[in-house]
Amino acid sequence: FQRLGLLDAAPIELKESARPSRVRKWDDSTLASLSFGYGIMVTPIQYVAAYASLANGGRYVPLTLRKGGLPNARTRQVVSPETSATMLDLMRRNVTRGSGRFADAPGLRVGGKTGSANKLVNGRYDPTHAVGSFAAVFPADGPVTAKRYTIFVLVDEPSSYPRTGGYVAAPAVGKIADRIAPFLGVERKADRWATALGEKIPEFQDVEGDGR
Repeated sequence: FQRLGLLDAAPIELKESARPSRVRKWDDSTLASLSFGYGIMVTPIQYVAAYASLANGGRYVPLTLRKGGLPNARTRQVVSPETSATMLDLMRRNVTRGSGRFADAPGLRVGGKTGSANKLVNGRYDPTHAVGSFAAVFPADGPVTAKRYTIFVLVDEPSSYPRTGGYVAAPAVGKIADRIAPFLGVERKADRWATALGEKIPEFQDVEGDGR
């Protein structure tokens, strides 16, 4: 968590960069909660910086408002390039086969992860007060060092049901990727999961068990 920048305010050119709500007691219960997103509260800037480091070859790069990037930015390796490649594959699989399917955009090879949580109301988690989010990266294929773009959409207390990130935030991500891809120069291509037009490619199933 420290290496991913989730325990301190995000370094960025904004005075409003807030400190996270940190864990007070690191016990087994807290560690279990942290594994699926509870027990800590971070800002979107912190989240995006951490998320991007999982998709860029494993290096944490501070976010900046400067065009062209931050000169002499202090980066650090937080996961291995191999782990980063695995994460990119899982993100893409989640969009093509999992809970993030509404974030897909034809030919842009979007990968991502849903986020769904209930708010604490009067000391109890209330499912009617929810937060739904979706963090995406595209294109998710190619070398881990390839240029990619990250989109993060968070919907606070959505009125529709279900109130999960896959339903309330993922569709917006797909539409944003579709709109910005042309002026970012991202070409629409096929990958192992879908054609350039977004049509799903059937997944091979070895019914006979002979590898063919």
